[in-house]
Amino acid sequence: MSDINVVLAERGGFGAVRLCGCKSVHLSVGPVTLNMDPEVFAQTAILIRQAMESLAVIVASGELSEEQAACPMPN
Repeated sequence: MSDINVVLAERGGFGAVRLCGCKSVHLSVGPVTLNMDPEVFAQTAILIRQAMESLAVIVASGELSEEQAACPMPN
């Protein structure tokens, strides 16, 4: 195992992305942490970016307000 332990990104009070010696990327959001291979993390980032682009189009069209877009999903 390597001694790598690098914080790639962090938003105080929200979450962080960390690369560790086990060659995994750890994505933490609140109490949830996903441990991913770097390639899976890259694909996840692309997926989230595409979702944000789609959401921006919906908000811009007036179908959904920014406040509604920020609402948590129902269980």
